Amino acid sequence: MHGKKPQPGRMYRIGEAARELDLQTSVLRFWEGEFPGLQPVRTPKGQRLYTERDMEMLRKIRFLLHEQGMTIEGARRVLSGAPMPAAPRAAAPASASEQNIPAETAAVLQDALRELRELRALLTSNIAEEKRS
Repeated sequence: MHGKKPQPGRMYRIGEAARELDLQTSVLRFWEGEFPGLQPVRTPKGQRLYTERDMEMLRKIRFLLHEQGMTIEGARRVLSGAPMPAAPRAAAPASASEQNIPAETAAVLQDALRELRELRALLTSNIAEEKRS
């Protein structure tokens, strides 16, 4: 996603982690309280040191919140492997002809919707696969 190639055993100070993820340090401190699996090592002086495992979790959190637009609760569920609750079904939308949308535009929108659904399925399966490994 962002930054350099992971280096096993490397420890990142909070500023380094924030720069690598293009986030503010305050965001990282906030996420520590919101995501129980995120627990950086503390030096005797209280400085946070993030392991490569922490960085991978931060990358996933950033992706879910910033790129997927999920809520913190939704991201927590994905990271814990819990099933997502089914979204409530809205009333069936009016057809394209009922909304006076030209047939060509309706076809483009249907294709875009199909592609988005395929992408969501692909991303969901990738996240589940990563969780298992």
